[in-house]
Amino acid sequence: MTEPRRLISAASLSCDAAEQVPAGRCLLLFRDVGICAAVDFLRHAAGLRIALPTDYRADFRPMLAASGEGILFDRLGVALLNVDADQARALAGRADTRMDVLAPEQAVRGARLGSCPLRAVGEEPCRLADTAGATWGLQATGVLTSHYSGRGIRVAILDSGLQLAHPDFLGRAVISRSFVPGLSAADVNGHGTFCAGVACGPERPCEGPRYGIAFGADLYVARVLDDDAGGTDGNVLAGIDWAVRNGCAVISMSLGSPVAVEDSYAQLYEQVAARALAAGSLLLAPAGNESQRPELIAAVQQPANCPSIVAVGAVDQTLGVAPFSNGGHAGSAARVGVVAPGIAIHSAAPGTSRYQTGSGTSMATPFVAGVAALLAEAHPNARGAALRAVLQQTCRSLDAPPRDVGAGLVQAPP
Repeated sequence: MTEPRRLISAASLSCDAAEQVPAGRCLLLFRDVGICAAVDFLRHAAGLRIALPTDYRADFRPMLAASGEGILFDRLGVALLNVDADQARALAGRADTRMDVLAPEQAVRGARLGSCPLRAVGEEPCRLADTAGATWGLQATGVLTSHYSGRGIRVAILDSGLQLAHPDFLGRAVISRSFVPGLSAADVNGHGTFCAGVACGPERPCEGPRYGIAFGADLYVARVLDDDAGGTDGNVLAGIDWAVRNGCAVISMSLGSPVAVEDSYAQLYEQVAARALAAGSLLLAPAGNESQRPELIAAVQQPANCPSIVAVGAVDQTLGVAPFSNGGHAGSAARVGVVAPGIAIHSAAPGTSRYQTGSGTSMATPFVAGVAALLAEAHPNARGAALRAVLQQTCRSLDAPPRDVGAGLVQAPP
């Protein structure tokens, strides 16, 4: 399990606290500072060499191999830096109104594709099931009767990439970029291909039932996880910046790290998500799979616990809360925003198998992304916070506590 990340608020840094800022990769969140002012600050405060994402046509990560280098994600107001001890102290010592957060870069993970044992069919009524024509998740979310396809809507999948040669995506216009050093956008893990398939898979797959939602959407694939579905904050922020820069209305990130109930959300991710919303991009992330209901309900993980990110929980074929799905707690601001199908989900896979089945809130998140794309097409003026409002207002109410299901089960527009 990944340790909860520790964020250091620049406004509270003292000379003694500055010693806590480690050398190496770190993130710096600016407070409403323009590009030129931010670059000048980093250069003069710590002698750093700063570049912008637009300065590089390929992977920018090797440029941060040496101390004293950094990249400013100007759309997000965040800098990814590689600093030595003196530079870290210099930044901390210059904490002022320009800086909100200085934080060491941390690891994130995509939840592994899992399986969830199903109860006997006779134990619950109204169990949905895959048919020859469509998966149960498409039935539950009203996708099959929707007149929308997501046409003209840009959807970004931040994950382990996509198998571009998959027969269900051949001939599809896909814009891809890798932010993992030494790796292309081609997916070998399967996590990214799965998520892209659910969100934007074809209306008529080569084999088996329909499993994709927004088959008409413009698909943007940002590889931010490696072959083991691991990554870093820097990878993720680079992907978000790229997606916002490309005008993606929906950004789906099936990744995160567990937190304790008493932990607050990461201020850096919250500010990034708020700035993305203001730019017209809606961020989605899984609530997490650490629960063992009914005995244990784990807290909504990071970054889904941020108020400006829609936290996605999972439901089963009876529309009951999945036993692994994390939820909210009394005294904590973190809550599930919406839920979507997350058990025994069928989607695309890399390699010769072509298809796979998995369970988890990582599987539920691209369901929400696909439905959000349909809603964005149906409501051309709803972007950012307005799209989030439409998404939640059109949910189907469920017989479960709001802390577990939020506004309810997402529904496609008719």
